[in-house]
Amino acid sequence: MDSVRKRSGKEAAAQGTGEIIGVDDLVLVMGSTGFVGARVVTNLLSRSLRNFRDLVLARSIFGRFLRNNHHRHQIRKNLLIPHGFEPNYVVGFARGLAANGIDITVASSDEIGGRLRAAGISERNLRGSQETNRSAGKKAANLVRYYLLLLWTVVRHRGGAIHFNGLLSSRIIFIDGVLLPVWLRLWAGRYIHTAHNAVPHGREGSRLFRMMYRWIYRFPHVIITHTEKVAQQLQTEFGVAKDRIATISIGLNEEVPETALSAHDARRKLGLPIDAPVAVFFGKVEPYKGVDLLAEAWGHIQTPNARLVIAGWCPDAEYANSVRTAMARSPKAASMEWREGFVPNEAVAHWLTAADGVVMPYRNIYQSGVVFLCLRFGVPIVATNVGSLAEFIDERSGVIAETNDAKGIAAALDQFFACRDGFRRADIAQRGAKYRWDHQCEAIKHLYNRN
Repeated sequence: MDSVRKRSGKEAAAQGTGEIIGVDDLVLVMGSTGFVGARVVTNLLSRSLRNFRDLVLARSIFGRFLRNNHHRHQIRKNLLIPHGFEPNYVVGFARGLAANGIDITVASSDEIGGRLRAAGISERNLRGSQETNRSAGKKAANLVRYYLLLLWTVVRHRGGAIHFNGLLSSRIIFIDGVLLPVWLRLWAGRYIHTAHNAVPHGREGSRLFRMMYRWIYRFPHVIITHTEKVAQQLQTEFGVAKDRIATISIGLNEEVPETALSAHDARRKLGLPIDAPVAVFFGKVEPYKGVDLLAEAWGHIQTPNARLVIAGWCPDAEYANSVRTAMARSPKAASMEWREGFVPNEAVAHWLTAADGVVMPYRNIYQSGVVFLCLRFGVPIVATNVGSLAEFIDERSGVIAETNDAKGIAAALDQFFACRDGFRRADIAQRGAKYRWDHQCEAIKHLYNRN
């Protein structure tokens, strides 16, 4: 794993001034101007922001207010901003930092606030409710309130390490992408950004989004990635210098409670056949995850009496209809079912215990939290060969399809079912223990302020 190299001498002094340092001689910047001298661009941005901040603090009413109320309104803690990202990831990551002695405050929501407090982690509920059944008016009001609170919270944590580890919203990219990175860089002593993907899913071919993300990646002092492939893409396509990138794996999902049920009992509880080979697709149903392709592949399965269950919800009504159509048209439609709806944490272990294996027919992905959920429970995986999946799935923990089409996925499933009794769940879980969040966060703990 790469980690950000330790800076010394002149570089350390530059870090103290807020300059972006250690950038290669050439860097790709927003727009169509191509390559320009990196130090001209990065120092111009950082010095302009620093000068503006100093001007605000020195001469404005706002700056006078902050100076006069310094002890009351400045919080000397690291700030973690999940921005509504997946709750189990956020809580697991925060626990990993805390286990390494990092004192943080999490900008939380109704959904994760209680879990963070129970773990002894400081949180401030900025997001409020994220229930999907709220009215449009309540959603809009809540969003405005969240951004106002977030901007003020960032100011209160000025000078500390501020880590944005969520996803920027594509729907309001001109707010999230243009303004938010500038604000975070303006006040942070060290601005850390997690790039889960180099460009959001479904936006890879968008010139606008590629330009936006060139801009976004100019501002963090450090960018954390979860795969070497994303790190390489940031360097080659977005001009991010290698020494500004730290790569750690996603951690094991240890937020999901275990179950005392046996495989037979779990199948009875879920209404699944006791002895039939069962494959489960688990999680949110989205186009890039290839669930429609899985439905097509299932029609080529040769394993007798095999069953496929899709357990999860789909936020895209059009794609949900395409999946249902593919399932209905399959010659083996009777052996497939979709249990639509969100699967709560309390039920996750039931599905993983009942399944012979989890299938991941993804069209594209860098790394998936489902992999680390399966590793935690020792569940074998059948997956397409995309992104970095093959780095975590070997012959002892699953099967990688030789081709990523319907016939290739079907062949991989048949291969898995033929040897399903040969996979040892305890062995898979033991090998996966190295991915615990406390181990992963140890590699980046130097990025945060230590009290």
